Amino acid sequence: MMLERVGRDIYLRRIGLIADDGRLIEHGLANLIRSPLARWGLSPKASVVSYARRHLDAAATLTRSSDLVASVLGRMVKLGECVEVSVGGDIYVAPTSPRWIRTGKGIGTLLSVASVPEGIVEHVYRGRDGDIVRRIVVRTEEDQEILRLAGVSEISIQDWLTPLHYLMHGARRNGTPIRSDALNLSRFWEMLVSEVEAEARPLSDQADVRAVAGEPGTYFGSYNADNCEGRWRDDVGDGIWCAYRRGYGKPHWHPIILLVEGTLRRAMDIYDTDEWRWALLARGHHHKLPERVDRTDGRIQLTFPAPAQFIGAMDILGPRHHTWSWEVDSDAPDPWKEIY
Repeated sequence: MMLERVGRDIYLRRIGLIADDGRLIEHGLANLIRSPLARWGLSPKASVVSYARRHLDAAATLTRSSDLVASVLGRMVKLGECVEVSVGGDIYVAPTSPRWIRTGKGIGTLLSVASVPEGIVEHVYRGRDGDIVRRIVVRTEEDQEILRLAGVSEISIQDWLTPLHYLMHGARRNGTPIRSDALNLSRFWEMLVSEVEAEARPLSDQADVRAVAGEPGTYFGSYNADNCEGRWRDDVGDGIWCAYRRGYGKPHWHPIILLVEGTLRRAMDIYDTDEWRWALLARGHHHKLPERVDRTDGRIQLTFPAPAQFIGAMDILGPRHHTWSWEVDSDAPDPWKEIY
């Protein structure tokens, strides 16, 4: 019998955690996190993170590697492979039911912490180490039957998007659950408008505020740039705008809804960045100036910061090319038709 000495680097490469040049592969880190969840089921989040970090300790030459564990786990939660739940005041992570989504001709996305079923080929995009999504080849009825027998059900991207998360923001503001047919995106903006008109507080003349006022589809820019850029303006006319106000110190900015009436400016703090992004979509939808999604053969390019739910949907469809750009199959479904 031949014995083989396996060193640290060989081991880490075999489990797909590092590349030949020593870079951390986030796809491999996601698989490392999936492993205990598949075996343990409902698990303390701290235990899952600790398990992954113990393996990363073996890669001592890697920098910032342990900081990525919580980030990658958070992305897996957003994809719907697992959910975070509170048990006795502690945060646990629970696997969800295995599902797959058809994302193109012969290609699908597997949403499960379990291993890829035997007989199913995993499709890997070369040079996309940061793509944690597991993409699979599903070309025949036999492939579909293998998935079905393994307990992996097929859903559509529209199923995955239900319910749209602006409904959750609306329900929180309303104080009670809201049916999807009772609050569309335009009405969500009307809800925000009613609240800002009733609750917004005056801003001082010295308050540093920047609002999104440029034409949809043009360069968006950043609210916290040294000077206004792209679609951001520090002087807007009468109306209700999606904006940010500067807090204490240069790096602190807060998402708000801004009401301008002549020389009077009033503001209502928004719950978080995600609600602000939904508000931006809702405002455009209400005023018939929708945010623009550019789709060409093989790529989808956003021209605005999308809510987390749609970032997850885009990650499901294909690997990121740039921050707001994804490579997708020409036959990929269109998640944006849920809004437009």
